[in-house]
Amino acid sequence: MSDPINAPGHGQPLQPAIIIYVLFGAGLFVPFAALAGVVYAYVERGKDPVLDSHLDFQIRTFWRGLLWIVGGVILAFVLVGFLVLSAWLVWLVVRLITGIQLAQANQPISGVEVFGLKAV
Repeated sequence: MSDPINAPGHGQPLQPAIIIYVLFGAGLFVPFAALAGVVYAYVERGKDPVLDSHLDFQIRTFWRGLLWIVGGVILAFVLVGFLVLSAWLVWLVVRLITGIQLAQANQPISGVEVFGLKAV
């Protein structure tokens, strides 16, 4: 039987969410790490509302980031894509940092600010 005091959202950092944020960060260097992170996020959903807020945020981050990358690669042929990819990198890093901070503080993600850049 699980201990409700030590369940996600009740006193300890949200470990699955933090692991996924780290996998997304590692995905900058090892692309399949981000894919493993999104699969893990889908598997962990439905266990805790606070954790679910992070998992939904992470899943949206993955799919929207993939769109940024595809658009950036396509546009790279006309040199604008490098700006798109640079913007994606900043967007991703800010989302990862703010998400990790909220997960370590055991707080849910209630929304985003600054054009979807910062988790709040």
